Amino acid sequence: MDDIAEPGSPTSPTATSSSSSSSSSSSLAANKRPRKDSRHPTYHGVRMRSWGKWVSEIREPRKKSRIWLGTFATAEMAARAHDVATLAIKGRAARLNSPDLAHLLPRPASAAPKDVQAAAILAASASAARRTGPRPRRRPVRPSRPAPGPEI
Repeated sequence: MDDIAEPGSPTSPTATSSSSSSSSSSSLAANKRPRKDSRHPTYHGVRMRSWGKWVSEIREPRKKSRIWLGTFATAEMAARAHDVATLAIKGRAARLNSPDLAHLLPRPASAAPKDVQAAAILAASASAARRTGPRPRRRPVRPSRPAPGPEI
């Protein structure tokens, strides 16, 4: 009866397996590299160029090639472009950056790369217009009149 270990004791099989799994998970966390900077939002399929522009591309399913979606001024514009392409290629199983805006995104005519690119650019430009709003109309400049004064 001395051979039977109590649960929770160091010789118990459950105690050794749980301690080894926790040490392996902590070693995985230790091997993970921290991000250099988190100054900008992270979107799926979007990256920032070294000179500050945002680009987006998506891999074609079961191919090594990618569909280039474009270069954009903001990360949000690039994310909208990626969302359109993801919906076109993957359908309802798509992982979107902004799932709440999926119903507002344009749909490409087909899954052909040219159609996907065109719809992605349209979504990005609509995103920029929504963000900035319509441009105010400029009033024509009228020549100033001299102030009325007493006539001599």
